[in-house]
Amino acid sequence: MFRKLIVRRNYHHNFPDIADGRRVVDLLRKRYEQKKLQHIDAAEKDKATIFSMNTLKQHKWDEKASINAQAEDICGFGYTSPNEIFINSELNLGSIKVYGFDYDATSYTDNLSLTIYNSLRDIIVDVMRYPKNIKGFQFDPDFAIRGLHYDFNNGWLMKIDNMANIQLNTVHVGREPINNIEEIMQVHKGRHISPDYLRNNMFQLNDLFSIPQACLLSDLVQYFRDHNMNFHPRYLSDDVSTAARILHTGAHGIGGTLHVDIMKDMSCYLERAPKLVGYLENLRKRGKKTFLLTNSTNAFISKGMSYLTSSDDWRDLFDCVIVSARKPDFYKSHRPFRRVQEPNWDKVNAFEPGEIYQGGNMKDFAKLTGWTGGKVLYFGDHVFSDLLDASMQHGWHTGAIIHELAEEIEIRNQPSYRHTLSWLLQLEKLLNEAQSWRKDYHVNDLDSIISEWREERKQVRIKLKTAFNHSFGSVFRTYQNPSFFANKIRKFADIYMSNVTNLDRIDLDYVFYPNRTYLPHEQKIEEIIDTAGDKMNEYI
Repeated sequence: MFRKLIVRRNYHHNFPDIADGRRVVDLLRKRYEQKKLQHIDAAEKDKATIFSMNTLKQHKWDEKASINAQAEDICGFGYTSPNEIFINSELNLGSIKVYGFDYDATSYTDNLSLTIYNSLRDIIVDVMRYPKNIKGFQFDPDFAIRGLHYDFNNGWLMKIDNMANIQLNTVHVGREPINNIEEIMQVHKGRHISPDYLRNNMFQLNDLFSIPQACLLSDLVQYFRDHNMNFHPRYLSDDVSTAARILHTGAHGIGGTLHVDIMKDMSCYLERAPKLVGYLENLRKRGKKTFLLTNSTNAFISKGMSYLTSSDDWRDLFDCVIVSARKPDFYKSHRPFRRVQEPNWDKVNAFEPGEIYQGGNMKDFAKLTGWTGGKVLYFGDHVFSDLLDASMQHGWHTGAIIHELAEEIEIRNQPSYRHTLSWLLQLEKLLNEAQSWRKDYHVNDLDSIISEWREERKQVRIKLKTAFNHSFGSVFRTYQNPSFFANKIRKFADIYMSNVTNLDRIDLDYVFYPNRTYLPHEQKIEEIIDTAGDKMNEYI
């Protein structure tokens, strides 16, 4: 209530001559037009557009009625490099003695997702006897993103935020969006998905390999609906998951059919990584220990690492190499280590240089190496398989490698995106201002402009969403909240980046300090203090 009184006093200061509700409405509309023209002018100077802003452009810009437009020229400030490291938790690299890596943190080409989709599609038809017409399906690389949830009961694919609230305009049944919001709201009695429903009736498509899986699942649902075929959405999901297991796992030490396809032509699926080799060599020269811990098989890893590093001596880059680790079970099982090279039935009592080991568990790993807790920094791309237990159960520091990050940063750096976002934030301030007057002035015109601005806000938010992906938006954000996926990264990774080699320019005694996170009741005063500190530094 106290805050409300302060806000209202400031508004009365802005409108000292207000006599009635009509005056309030007129001044609010004028304020809106001035702000909008100001943003259009700033955007045009950057040769940018503000998405969906097609009104008022015929008006002449009145500089005397505006704040200095240069203050709104934001395009040149705050540029974010795709090569940056982003910090969730304080991390002192000087205390890190051991660096660990998952193989899938390396860079794959776009051909991988296409091959995964085609292989899953063919398994569905050839092994599970789905209709032969399904073999005509084509992979759409622009449809799905990582981190989506699939609803077993309804066959819905959707994105949810960090509080398990549905981003309503991302819910799809098959390839079609559900535009009837009430239909979604009725199922869950609102936007929120309860923890019990989330745990028992949904699963998250969490890694990079799941994008073609999500696309095929949606294509199958669409096919069955288009052909009026009876089906249960969970059966389709189970069958696609079974196909994925066939694809990724296999016998004879090679792996699934996917690994066989990749090994036929490594150059088609992998990018050589000379910077990674240089980074690993530098770590070892500086006295750091390194290890590779992966679920992939020895045959696949050996051929892949030889290609990535352009050397058959790739094992010299690591003090320890563990394949077929079965993460996340590795972190909690009691399965012993085993040598890859035959004969391999002897008990493993030490990790020998140049040897490759398979299986194992965290307890024996710590016992054999002495590498425990906060002295270890481990990098992976899968939150649940790679990072969660390593961080929460064993105290390792963790780094998430999120390849989509670089592309999303480039989009956010674009002038049109930034000016549109700036206008959205300004529009929300205007809405707050208009709403504050409704307690004193109950006039229809005031309700009308609030309704108009809410609709404009809705449209601008949709434009910002589709800048990343037409169907699902950003991997990391659901409008004002982090996505469910991003929240897990924030919770279980000390740092995250688009590529592990982003660290090659960072000193090995560098300390990562995260930005202070403000709660809503702290933000105003703490930002003032922070800004005041910056201004004082200008005079020092």
